[in-house]
Amino acid sequence: MGPTGQTLKELHFKMVRIRRFEENAGRMMEDGKIPGALHLYVGEEAVAAGVMQHLSDEDQITSTHRGHGHLVA
Repeated sequence: MGPTGQTLKELHFKMVRIRRFEENAGRMMEDGKIPGALHLYVGEEAVAAGVMQHLSDEDQITSTHRGHGHLVA
């Protein structure tokens, strides 16, 4: 059995929210408002949305390279 319509809507919302965050972060980097390096998560939104959808409040997760998506989801 696949995901419900509500679950699909929630996943889509999370993916769009991650993409918007990353687009804004990229603009801020280009404008010099964020110092250092920035590795964007654009194109990987479904990974974070799907993983985070299946975690409970008791679960713990760490992210490394390009970890913004997990935090935003």
